[in-house]
Amino acid sequence: MSFREKHLWISIIASVAVWGWYFWFLIRHVAAGRLVSDHFTGEVSLAFMGSLVVVVVVEVVLTIIATATTPKSERDTRDEREILASLKASHVALMALIGLVFCVSAGAYFAGLLDDNFVGGPAVFSITGEMMVLLANVLLACLILAEMIRAGVTLMLLRRAR
Repeated sequence: MSFREKHLWISIIASVAVWGWYFWFLIRHVAAGRLVSDHFTGEVSLAFMGSLVVVVVVEVVLTIIATATTPKSERDTRDEREILASLKASHVALMALIGLVFCVSAGAYFAGLLDDNFVGGPAVFSITGEMMVLLANVLLACLILAEMIRAGVTLMLLRRAR
């Protein structure tokens, strides 16, 4: 396995483990009705910052291990197939991100339209700090999913190119 493939696996595993826990934590809080709690934003913010630190530390440590276990000549060279696979995967991930952000935007728009026009005012989807935190987390999930798509498609293309 090349150094680039090792690094992609590190990114996928760290993201699934850490961000998976974070979103499980967030969903559990929302499902328990804590969205209207005074402490919701603080608890979610602490979990986010902790997850961010943990994912950085895990990726750095595992990358150092991958670097130590890979010959220097293999780490430095980046052939055309790796560059092409990376470019193709980045394009796929960008298109996925555009689609995800469009869906989130359309959902927010229609929720606001439904709320104002059919329910009779801001009774259902009122814009609060907690709702903004929730929307920010939906957008964060879109970014993380797009990055996972990029890493996964790159791995698939590198394996197929062999």
